[in-house]
Amino acid sequence: MNLKELLNKEQYEAVCHKDGPLLILAGAGSGKTRVITYRIANLISEHGVAPANILAVTFTNKAAGEMKSRIRHVVGKPADNIWMSTFHSLGCRILRAHAEKLGYTKGFSIYDEDDRERLVKECMHQAKVNEKEMKPYQIIRYISDIKNQLLNPRQYMEMAQDYNNKIVARIYVVYEEKMKRNNAMDFDDLIKLPVELLKSRNDMLEMYREKFRYILIDEYQDINNSQYELITLLAKKHRNICVVGDDDQSIYKFRGADITNILEFEDDYKDARVIRLEQNYRSTKIILKAAHNVIRNNTNRKAKELWTENNEGEKIIFYYTDDEIAESEAILKEVDRLQRGTETQLRQMAVFYRTNAQSRVIEDRFRRGGIPYKLIGGLSFYGRMEIKDLLAYLRVVSNPQDIISFKRIINVPPRGIGDASIDKVEENAMNANLSFIDGLLAADNVTGVKDSTKNTLKKFAAFFKNLSENKENMKLRDLVREIVNRTGYKDYWKSDASPKSRERVENIEEFESAISEFEESNEKASLEDYLNQVALLSSVDKMDEKADAVTLMTVHSAKGLEFDVVFIAGMEEGLFPHKNCKDEPGGLEEERRLAYVAITRARKKLFLLSAASRRQTGTKRITKISPYMNEIPPELLEHRGRMPVKTVEEKYLKGTIEDTLQDMEPEFDMPVDVAPTYKPGQKVKHKVMGQGQIMKIEPHGDDFKLTVVFKKHGKKVLSANHAGLEKI
Repeated sequence: MNLKELLNKEQYEAVCHKDGPLLILAGAGSGKTRVITYRIANLISEHGVAPANILAVTFTNKAAGEMKSRIRHVVGKPADNIWMSTFHSLGCRILRAHAEKLGYTKGFSIYDEDDRERLVKECMHQAKVNEKEMKPYQIIRYISDIKNQLLNPRQYMEMAQDYNNKIVARIYVVYEEKMKRNNAMDFDDLIKLPVELLKSRNDMLEMYREKFRYILIDEYQDINNSQYELITLLAKKHRNICVVGDDDQSIYKFRGADITNILEFEDDYKDARVIRLEQNYRSTKIILKAAHNVIRNNTNRKAKELWTENNEGEKIIFYYTDDEIAESEAILKEVDRLQRGTETQLRQMAVFYRTNAQSRVIEDRFRRGGIPYKLIGGLSFYGRMEIKDLLAYLRVVSNPQDIISFKRIINVPPRGIGDASIDKVEENAMNANLSFIDGLLAADNVTGVKDSTKNTLKKFAAFFKNLSENKENMKLRDLVREIVNRTGYKDYWKSDASPKSRERVENIEEFESAISEFEESNEKASLEDYLNQVALLSSVDKMDEKADAVTLMTVHSAKGLEFDVVFIAGMEEGLFPHKNCKDEPGGLEEERRLAYVAITRARKKLFLLSAASRRQTGTKRITKISPYMNEIPPELLEHRGRMPVKTVEEKYLKGTIEDTLQDMEPEFDMPVDVAPTYKPGQKVKHKVMGQGQIMKIEPHGDDFKLTVVFKKHGKKVLSANHAGLEKI
């Protein structure tokens, strides 16, 4: 490799650094994947580092796969021995090898959010907590935060002080007991438990420290506390840790990500070398200028500014529309124009939004317009009911202790087994210290259950126990076929009269095909390997990049991706930045980083869209343009659509206020006849502020609040009784 020809000066320095801690501050589009790839290849080919002694961690399976493929292209087959994975895949691999040291078996189940919610509801019932006191999703978030802090139930019990924390502590105790009994782990356990293993077993810690002599962590700004602890433990001996990240792109605080990890890396490693990658290879100069002018308003960041040798590019289009419907129609119109006029492929276009709820209107307009689209973060193939049922069947074969999966499929198809019978069997199994499947086999000992039900339960359990004991001798495709045929699952949907039955049958057949494809490409793979792969897929991993369709996704999902054309919908105060961020420390700065990430996904063209009104929770509300629009220099923008009323700033007003007023069709929060003295849309005169127009009337005690837009003074809210307005 002639690295000097392949890399710029800073990239070359980062690739050739061998020993000791290294922080690579890699701005958006600065070629960090190339740097990581060549750095690993250089360690192997130039320094003789064994691939098995290299650990590389990134945030999606897709990114890990691409990186490994690139390294293989440079160094050949030895690249297969590198441990290249996500954090959760790393933790899962360690736990599959050593689960018994923590009291689990290697066939443990990995619970997704659905499974977790089912279990939490059971725990709430057992702990006598109803949903009026706390919602299951709130408890799940609490438990996730607790595990991120690496606290066990006893430690959290001692810390719990207020009412909510004490409720959560009670539930957490039951939750952990049930997880252990079910031989199951949640996603947080995949990091927490390896940390526990390494801290409690010096032999394990020493083994993995010797194994991972060189460690590379991508997207370091997004790691949470437990991930930080895991990597710190592994890197402590050899200290050959290279972290790559960008504090300006830290956007996952809601998942526990802690930006201080990257900001304080030099405190953790006093001898760390720092290299900044500031040359951008992705975007035009105009897009980069806009992004920099937004992000520079954050104070908690390391100073840097991206630059590029790319061309100046086209101005950023700012669309101001009447409402969310007009906004989606503007996107549709531009997509159609670009596709026809510039031959830009649909796969190179993306629409971003702050919340998933915004996608409905956009999807609706795309369907009507006949524009193909792919929705990231919506219901995926593996999220469909029938596929989750089949996965539950497989998890029971892999892990017969998995009560949650048993309960999901024990009556699907219907077998005449009531919840009361299942509860009695479970209670009897617990009292007799039996696993759930053995409890089903011992159903004869359970009182209050019909003999016919007992026979059904025993037959069901015997079938799965036999499959579990013989799974190693069966091909995966045969295992699935046996389950589908013997349980009558496909026939059940074939005979179903609902409109979705045909689609469900097709999905079951597609699942059988997916199993066959997996087995063909992974000859030695086990059932656990397949379940791992499915459980650890992210929404981005499932994205079909070859499909010629516009991508619709939240900005959070867009991290790490890039497109020729990007539309960012909903650039409004309260939506982007989101209204909830004001209540959280550092929330506004995180939202600005999110805006920066969104802008820097665009290679050639960027569209920013804002609506004058938007229907939220069933009510149409007047909106304000996002303050981030005010941070982009006006000379970088081209205005389309209607003219904004003075909301955040005056720089977008190309005409007069009077022209703007005449162009508006205001929405009102109450009927016109409620306040007979004034009418919405009526022109009025104020003795100080001059002429204006009434935009909204709202009751206020014995008075009314009038929202009036004046020619010279913009929008004001006045009292109807005391404003002294004169009708024109």
